[in-house]
Amino acid sequence: MEKAISDAEFVFSNSKVRVHAECDFQAIELPGLKIGPFSRGKRYTLPLWVAEELARKGIVRLVEEASLRPEELMTIHHREASLSKGLSPDVPDDFYPRLRRLLARAREEAERDPGKLQELNRLLNMARDVVNARLKKIVSLASSVATSPLTRKDLTPEEEAIFELVGDISDAWREEVLGHVGAGK
Repeated sequence: MEKAISDAEFVFSNSKVRVHAECDFQAIELPGLKIGPFSRGKRYTLPLWVAEELARKGIVRLVEEASLRPEELMTIHHREASLSKGLSPDVPDDFYPRLRRLLARAREEAERDPGKLQELNRLLNMARDVVNARLKKIVSLASSVATSPLTRKDLTPEEEAIFELVGDISDAWREEVLGHVGAGK
């Protein structure tokens, strides 16, 4: 499971994002990667991890936020809670990396300003609700005897991993309890 989540985070961190150069910057070369040069006021496309590092240094500003916005989490929370069966198709593939960034930023803000602790707790509760609701539905779908490619269409990469694992465990369990006779899907 850890590898699936790590792989999804790696893919997300290497996704391309648009940035706005805040200052002129000469090119630097790293093994296998050239960064820059940048001219102040112009836009560029960079891997997210590079953009975040340069943004921390004040060299660029991300045009789009890499984290989920609280409003997006509220919308997903509402839709996921209102669906008793099936997964909401509105959850993007990069939901979990963006969610982790939202929660990390909210945690940092709450550490600097204890008045923001209530907002952190609200976001954490919504995030837990979404994760728990989706996990419950994934386990149900994965352990079902009747699965189809359509079953997987609304899964994120991280959810695909748990879906596979639960499906394999469910199949093995069915086979064992039925004594290897007629246990097929």
